[in-house]
Amino acid sequence: MQSVHVLRHPNLRRMLTANLLSGIGDWFNSVAVLSLLMELTSGAMAVGITLALRTLPHLLFGPLGGVLADRWDKKKVMIFCDFARALLALSFLLISSADDIWLVYLGTFSLVAFSSLYQPSRLSILPHLVEPEELATANALDQSVYGMVMAIGSLIGGIFIALWGTEAAFVYNSLSFLLSGILIMRLAFPRPDRSCPSPSTPQASYRDVIAFAAHTPIVRSILLMTALWPIGGGIINVLISVYAYQVFQAGEMGIGLFYGAIGVGFILGGLAADRFAKKLYKTSFWSLSLEGVALILTSMAPTIYVAAVCYALSTIAGGIGNASLRTLLMQHVRSDYQGRVFALEATVSNVLIGLSMLAGGWLLSFAEPRLVGFAAGTCVTLFSVVIGWSLWRASRKSVVRKLGSA
Repeated sequence: MQSVHVLRHPNLRRMLTANLLSGIGDWFNSVAVLSLLMELTSGAMAVGITLALRTLPHLLFGPLGGVLADRWDKKKVMIFCDFARALLALSFLLISSADDIWLVYLGTFSLVAFSSLYQPSRLSILPHLVEPEELATANALDQSVYGMVMAIGSLIGGIFIALWGTEAAFVYNSLSFLLSGILIMRLAFPRPDRSCPSPSTPQASYRDVIAFAAHTPIVRSILLMTALWPIGGGIINVLISVYAYQVFQAGEMGIGLFYGAIGVGFILGGLAADRFAKKLYKTSFWSLSLEGVALILTSMAPTIYVAAVCYALSTIAGGIGNASLRTLLMQHVRSDYQGRVFALEATVSNVLIGLSMLAGGWLLSFAEPRLVGFAAGTCVTLFSVVIGWSLWRASRKSVVRKLGSA
């Protein structure tokens, strides 16, 4: 299997392990923070503020993370961010009463801020850990790790906190960042490190990067897709808990079932993505369209178990599509622009998801959940079909131009 072959690279194994450890720590921290807020405040306002603070730092620090990724040593940026997060994660241990809630807000904002600085370097360093022909498989494995984090976090996060308490979760989160930083320190590049441009190379500005993306049809289509998907995707995120509680009356068990199904879907989607590495354009078009169709079917599911299967199917397709789009970006964006392109993608996506979640909460205050879910799934499907088709056409034109210039 190609994924097993790619894992022969120790650098990739270290990176994926670091992602797994810190991702599970993040999940444990999120569950622990929400549990602590409900225990200390018994109100939804503090929860809403905390969730909002998980979005705002992407807007403020995401673009800076892109600049650091393109102009600084990516490895050093990631190590610094990991060790900073290891210290910040321990700040939650100081919370003992409702008067300390400001520490929750400050700690949450700071953790996400450093994550925003970390992510562009993490994504743009991946092409330097494997051979070019292995890039699609590496992205597929990265997608599977994301699914493992979600599946493990949803299945045992609540159990872990119930057995050992929120303080143990905060300590684990700190240790996970510490271990991640140590693993990143061990990254070594057998080939000349291409992660930073030569000092003699003129430094491009964000305006240059945006102009490049706007005038490169394939890159433009991918970024447009990642900007439009959150319009429906954020509402889908809100509906997970609404379906569990209001539609199927399954409570926390239903939420765990749905997140577990979503995580398993990402794992399977990532494992399957490398099988389509030679047909990335067609794969991204069909898989993302099928994701939207599966979300529509979720809104019509007669039982919670059928809904969970539909969620799993949607993320299998979405995992394949996301891995394909990410690989295409890495192939078509020049090395010294990748950090800022990924930063722009993440910033726009996270901000729009946050706004979409707010809109979803407002819609659900007067509209039936299944109807809202059907509308959100339809949006995802339509955007995927239209943008996916334009991406497919851009790829065909690119092939024609290459043949004409040959």
